[in-house]
Amino acid sequence: MNFIVKTAIILYTSIEIILNHHISYQQFVILLMIIAINIFKERYYDSVYLTIVTLLLTCAAVTMDFRFSILFALCSYDFMLKRMYVGVGVTAFSMIYLLRTSDLLLTNLLIVHFCSLLAYVIRSGIEERDRFKQTVDNERRLRYELEDTKAKLLHSSKEVANIAEVRERNRIAQEIHDSIGHSIAGILFQLQAAYKLHSRDQGRSLLMIEKSIEGLAKSVELLRDTVHNIKPKQHLGIDYIKNIIDHFSFCPVELKLSGDFNSIPASQLELLSTNLKEALTNASRYSQATKINVQIEITDQYTRLYIKDNGIGCKKIKDGLGLSGMRERVRNVGGSLSISANDGFLLVCLIPKEGSGIFEGSNR
Repeated sequence: MNFIVKTAIILYTSIEIILNHHISYQQFVILLMIIAINIFKERYYDSVYLTIVTLLLTCAAVTMDFRFSILFALCSYDFMLKRMYVGVGVTAFSMIYLLRTSDLLLTNLLIVHFCSLLAYVIRSGIEERDRFKQTVDNERRLRYELEDTKAKLLHSSKEVANIAEVRERNRIAQEIHDSIGHSIAGILFQLQAAYKLHSRDQGRSLLMIEKSIEGLAKSVELLRDTVHNIKPKQHLGIDYIKNIIDHFSFCPVELKLSGDFNSIPASQLELLSTNLKEALTNASRYSQATKINVQIEITDQYTRLYIKDNGIGCKKIKDGLGLSGMRERVRNVGGSLSISANDGFLLVCLIPKEGSGIFEGSNR
């Protein structure tokens, strides 16, 4: 744009001077110098000092021929692009002073003013473009940081799950060792002693075997009690999901299951149960439904939760705390959540299996 504006001004001046008037050698040299300076500025190095030189050359040319005054527009244009408002004022003052007795003053002053406004608009557009580019760059940087933080959180959650699993194993091992290990070890010693005494003292050997049997019976009972205490009180896996549906009393819920539920990680089961409870709660509050269909499909690539009611739906879906929480939970594991309310309320939650890569690049 700068090249077009400057070319138009210089071309107009050259045609006006060369075609309609005789041009002296000094004027021709000054015009060539101004052209060379502006070409150098556009292609190699733009400096306010070159604009000042152009202003001085223009003033020198105007003292020879008033028609060179159109070149003041070049100086005013460059000063305005650089926010050199003092330079714009000096250019206007120089033009008024040199053309104070010429009829060209008003016309050329309007041209200089128009070029200054054009430069202001172009500069504002460039600044707006730079701000937009910076905003886009910042948004991209923040998105990458968010993805990195998300990956770290997922990695941390896996580490926490592994640590919890190791601690639980250690706790179970310690529980069995403390409550049963010592008793079994004592019974073993008694049986070994009874075996050695069998040939010499059968009565005493039988007595020791009887005591070992009693001790072993107590150990088995203790083992049963220990396992019962270790076993969680809540239902696990798909039984827990069935328990949620069984205790939902607002309307009948039809549940369809497909796939290998033993392959679902515990974290995904927890996510499915949490989202299912949230969806059923929302249905009881807003849907006025008489039936809800729930489908859970397990494949090698993904886990799919489908929830559909025959309620009134809604014209405009507004994410409250419930829906936004569901979206956040699914997004944190790299999945997607689709919602429709045209015919009843439909919710589809798609969660990729770890390492399947079916959603890789979806957030780019």
